[in-house]
Amino acid sequence: MGKLSEKSKNKPFLYLGFFFLLWWGLPAAFKVVISSSFDEFHAPLWDLSTRVKDLTNYWGHMTDSKKTLIEKGKKLQRIGRNHNLQIQSLGILQGEEERLHRLQNNIQHLQNTLNLDAKASYSSLVARISRRTFSSWWQSIGLRKGKDALLSEGLGVISHNGVVGRVTSVGSRMSEVELITNTSFRVVAHFAGDNRPVTFQGNGILPGGTPTGIVFDVPQDFTASPEEPLTLTTSSLGETFPRGLIIGEVRELEGGENGLFKTGQVILSNDLCQLQEVTLLLPIE
Repeated sequence: MGKLSEKSKNKPFLYLGFFFLLWWGLPAAFKVVISSSFDEFHAPLWDLSTRVKDLTNYWGHMTDSKKTLIEKGKKLQRIGRNHNLQIQSLGILQGEEERLHRLQNNIQHLQNTLNLDAKASYSSLVARISRRTFSSWWQSIGLRKGKDALLSEGLGVISHNGVVGRVTSVGSRMSEVELITNTSFRVVAHFAGDNRPVTFQGNGILPGGTPTGIVFDVPQDFTASPEEPLTLTTSSLGETFPRGLIIGEVRELEGGENGLFKTGQVILSNDLCQLQEVTLLLPIE
């Protein structure tokens, strides 16, 4: 009985295998005819199913209540308005993209016309101060780094309070920095939030120990007071410092002799005379 039951279970697989062998052996033309006839046989059923679906959707909408139809109409209107807004937004974005491309081309044209280099990049190097010189006519500091650290003359020197000075001489293992308070120290500067260039020059150290400087060529529309001082920052036009480093504060401006520009005293950081270490700016070629 066990053998008979196993044979009866295997019969469907035998029939299926026989059918596949028979189908594989039939000519290709006969297979195409049978497949086409099979599709034609099922075509009315597929057509009927789609028609039933369309009829169901039709009667479903016909039986909608007035409130439902109003809600659907509002939804269609919202979709239409959103579509129009998307089209308008696309037009605005395309116009903004074209405007930005024009601005970029104008900036590139100005850089080429004025022969300006690309925005400079700097690496930083920390150096300890080994000596200080604060005479009435010359203020400088000495650093414990020189040519062994790849230093060169003209490098900018800064601290956490802003600009400190500029390297004037370099030895094998030491270098000298001219402080920002020296009268020979001059750089192009900007007031914070304004792109017009002005000139900064050191003006020594006051008897009370306050480092100072002078700002020249200030346009007439600038005003300053102790309550609302102006912040003076570096400019990239000098090629020594990057733009935006703090130089000092201007608390009063006076009219120039020619009546076109103003001048004012720049109050520098009091920590300038008490620094223990500074940071040198090494341009990255």
